[in-house]
Amino acid sequence: MRVSEPRLSQYLHWTANKKGTPLSGTFELSPCCNMDCRMCYVRKSRQEVEAAGGEITAERWLAMAQECRKAGTLFLLLTGGEPFLYPGFRELYTKLSKMGFLISINTNGTMISEETVNWLREAPPARMNITLYGASDETYNRLCRNPKGYSQTVRTVKLLKEAGITVKLNASMTPYNIDDLDGIYQTAEELNVYVQAAAYMYPPIRKNEKNIGGGDRFTAREAGFWEAEIDRRRLTGEQYQKRVEAIRKNILSKPRISSEEMGEKGEPVRCRAGKTAFWINWKGEMTPCGMMVEPVTYPFRDGLDAAWEKLRKKTGEIRLPVKCRSCSKKDLCPMCAAAIYAETGDFATVPEYLCELTEKKILHTVERIK
Repeated sequence: MRVSEPRLSQYLHWTANKKGTPLSGTFELSPCCNMDCRMCYVRKSRQEVEAAGGEITAERWLAMAQECRKAGTLFLLLTGGEPFLYPGFRELYTKLSKMGFLISINTNGTMISEETVNWLREAPPARMNITLYGASDETYNRLCRNPKGYSQTVRTVKLLKEAGITVKLNASMTPYNIDDLDGIYQTAEELNVYVQAAAYMYPPIRKNEKNIGGGDRFTAREAGFWEAEIDRRRLTGEQYQKRVEAIRKNILSKPRISSEEMGEKGEPVRCRAGKTAFWINWKGEMTPCGMMVEPVTYPFRDGLDAAWEKLRKKTGEIRLPVKCRSCSKKDLCPMCAAAIYAETGDFATVPEYLCELTEKKILHTVERIK
């Protein structure tokens, strides 16, 4: 089972891009979380949050939501930290739902009770995105410092499915939980829920700007190896064989195009970030996506419309490395504006970590089928 974006959503984003509409938004309500995952890019303690001025009130989020709705926002993601820790989350969610947004929620799934599921059932979110960090409580304790996390998360998924609420699982693979990769896929199969795993972790520069190119994660070659192994698990044998054949035909057998032939400028931002999508963090800063620290605008200070137009303009000025534009491997590389900046501290510098990761991923994929 695989989750794919509906064609209507794709069409709406295509149309929004032409019109400059902020179709999809994220409200990052709080960086607070009941877990403390080693690779987290945002978590702060309650004391740190209060020292920084506290969280934005629900009333101000609702006022911002009105501006977003007026500007054309339809899809809204509520996230954290752990959003279910946000004071008054139920009331905020209920009022946002009544505004007509199609709401998704990012959660670690460990704090959702039967009572929570009951009120969610009254106005179900479009989707609950739950991160599965392992296949045992022991792994959760090692990675997330929560000795009951696995049991809590599995229970939550079962409750949500029984209530008819759509669930998608994400799996962030690290040196601390990679031994559970097969167990994660087995758990997802038993729960009959699609899981999307990834071995590439962004350097957590939002938590500390000194983390550029760093973080508690795999080496580039290890990440490439496990990205290939994840493909092997999520694809059927036939799909994997086609992947190998496509790599041999379209990447390994074709000469590299020189940067000179491609021109002097790199590509613009390739995804929807800053074009039809925005992210407002818990401090009220708007960025193209949650992994980016630049560009930034201030919708609570300047108003949504002004902040969005400024963000679109700044995003449109970003150019990625010229060398990446001419690389035959770029479609297999996890490079994006956010990743490049997090790896190098600059949008135009080649992210060598991602180059090495992609080389290893391709090599391991092709070597598995001679």
